[in-house]
Amino acid sequence: MSFTPSSPFSHRVTPHITAGEFANGQEARRFHTIDQCHTAVRLAEFMEKARAHFGGKPVIITSGYRPPAINRRVGGASRSEHLYNGAGVGAVDFYIKGVSVYVLQDYCDAQWPYSIGYGAHKGFVHLGIRAGSPRVRWDY
Repeated sequence: MSFTPSSPFSHRVTPHITAGEFANGQEARRFHTIDQCHTAVRLAEFMEKARAHFGGKPVIITSGYRPPAINRRVGGASRSEHLYNGAGVGAVDFYIKGVSVYVLQDYCDAQWPYSIGYGAHKGFVHLGIRAGSPRVRWDY
């Protein structure tokens, strides 16, 4: 069964990451398009790679998809990758339990070919995809 907007939150996007984790368990944060789901799969596949690199420790997603109203409420940028606006655009903030976020951030910087927000001092790493855009880095 492939991952679609109507997939239950228990659906495994990858072996250790569920659809519900991208939505933070909130129906209001459910994906609306198949393109959003495809982007989430790309992000989840990289987080699985990071999980394996760090000995199989659990991945914790702190923020995945944010619809516009929620993005405004949390103070997100008006063009945030978390909005998943368009094919191949999306983001996730995450950490790996028991791994220094600074070490995870360095790993992601070396391995992830798309955008990264350096948020280790806030307890997470931001992974983003901007279709057709160059590799971008910034500090939170």
